[in-house]
Amino acid sequence: MLHAFRANDRFRTRIERALGDIQQQLSTGQLSQLDTKALQQVEADEQRSGSKPLISLRAKDGAGYVFKHCDPALGAAEEAAFKLRQLGGRPGAPALVTSIELAGQPPMLGLLKPYIDFQVSAELAADTTTWSDEQRAVMLLEHAWEWFLDNMDTNTSQYALLGPLALPINIDWDRAFSSEGRSEFSRFTKYRAALPNARTFLYADYVAGKVQLPLWMLSAEARRIRRLPKAELVNIFMHYAKARFEGTAEQEQFVARMLIRQRGIEREVATFMRLLWAERRSLQGSAGSLSEYLHHQQLLLWAAWQHVLNAVLRGPIGTGVRRLLSLFRGWRARPAAAATAPDSLPASEGTK
Repeated sequence: MLHAFRANDRFRTRIERALGDIQQQLSTGQLSQLDTKALQQVEADEQRSGSKPLISLRAKDGAGYVFKHCDPALGAAEEAAFKLRQLGGRPGAPALVTSIELAGQPPMLGLLKPYIDFQVSAELAADTTTWSDEQRAVMLLEHAWEWFLDNMDTNTSQYALLGPLALPINIDWDRAFSSEGRSEFSRFTKYRAALPNARTFLYADYVAGKVQLPLWMLSAEARRIRRLPKAELVNIFMHYAKARFEGTAEQEQFVARMLIRQRGIEREVATFMRLLWAERRSLQGSAGSLSEYLHHQQLLLWAAWQHVLNAVLRGPIGTGVRRLLSLFRGWRARPAAAATAPDSLPASEGTK
């Protein structure tokens, strides 16, 4: 018992130290103090294909940045997610909703982020037996934050593998609060039915008995989130709510809902873990009836179907569709940017 406790403590300490180093690496520099007018567009480095157009930029000091065309509410979601994770001592990519002006182009409204140097081709596999123990553990931590921030759009390409341990860090949070704080804490919850999450594969492999998971780390992360200071949470949530909702009543209801979500996260995680353990025992045992057997087969078929969906969406077809969508959104954003005045930005510490 004591040996297991010490082993777990060493394992967690190793991960916490690595996450702290990554947080320090990502948080260098202040976007709010950056002179966006001095940014110059440069040729884009290799990037993962997404559905939103990206522009690579460089400051006078040589620092690289990425500007993403997106709706102000999506940008505000990513800004809020970064602040909340910083509040909880977790790494994330700094984000700032702002407007930029490039030579010969009208002002463009979107999200500015520092360029993160990582190996784009290194991506989490759908087969989680190939993940390291540390990667599986960190995915549990990420799940707690993804549920708290209501971000279910978390496929394997959303994570950058950072640091010596190649830990998966979610670097795309613009779909945070996508269901306005109403999503369930479940291994089956997804942003869209045809978009498997990274944790979709992780929990499917766990209940099938293919991998072990330190679920106590998920419980500990829920406790960390529940202890976040209320005053700071209210400020961050309200700042986002003003960008997302027009009416004061809607804004206040959203903030109240998110605070309830925070206070109840430990209970949600405990329920989730009990269901996961029960499902694992059931799948690894003998079916006691025909209906139980059919249920087992349904779960296994569902897991297999997620791999099919992922192969299509992460393959040439999905990549081509995302690139076409990105080009279309970039083309559509240009006339919209010309009609959007910079002072229409939601209030932000970096744009006041």
